[in-house]
Amino acid sequence: MSAIIKRIAWLLFSCFALSACAGTGGQLGASMTVVNYSGKGYDWVAVAKPDAPEQAEAADMVSPYGASGIMCCVNLPAKWQPGMQLVVQTKDATKAKTAAEWSKENMPLKLRTVEVPRYAEGDVGTVWVQFLPDNKVALVVSRYDPSNANWPGAVRGWPKPSVEYRRVLWDRDSDLLKKQLLKMQKAKEVAIQSEDKRGYQDAIDSILWELKLLGDRP
Repeated sequence: MSAIIKRIAWLLFSCFALSACAGTGGQLGASMTVVNYSGKGYDWVAVAKPDAPEQAEAADMVSPYGASGIMCCVNLPAKWQPGMQLVVQTKDATKAKTAAEWSKENMPLKLRTVEVPRYAEGDVGTVWVQFLPDNKVALVVSRYDPSNANWPGAVRGWPKPSVEYRRVLWDRDSDLLKKQLLKMQKAKEVAIQSEDKRGYQDAIDSILWELKLLGDRP
């Protein structure tokens, strides 16, 4: 299923699944961003409280070696408290090819309780959910992002796709370009106007150049 269709379907679903986004009971509302350092994608990543583990406070989807948007909101005390925990909900990325298939797939919801590390008093800007390559999940609460010198988390910087994952993308792009090349070649064969033939040839030359660049990859 295309990323655009998946995103639209996810947004429609999440509108009904999320709780209200506001600070309550003396707590402050933090945003949530997911950073994925692994090669596994997730169609649903959410944060919930341990006393209501299936009630998402903020949620988004994230691709392999990618980052989500900025989602609202997770309610946290202005001051960190020992023993604080949050529940991270996940649903694995779908293999569905259409929005209809995606809505019927019913990927299981997985729950994982994660410790909330100490954060500076009042610094509840963002709850960062980090998926690590060894199938671990880490939480960081900070107004700084992972590339900032003031980032308090152990894992710094943004994700860098592995060579293996990049090869998967290269192969996918190569297959798409080859299909497009075949269409342009057939269109040129049946074209009558010389200017149309030149236009198709320009497109063919461009595709061949892109294929060459993919062929020169590491």
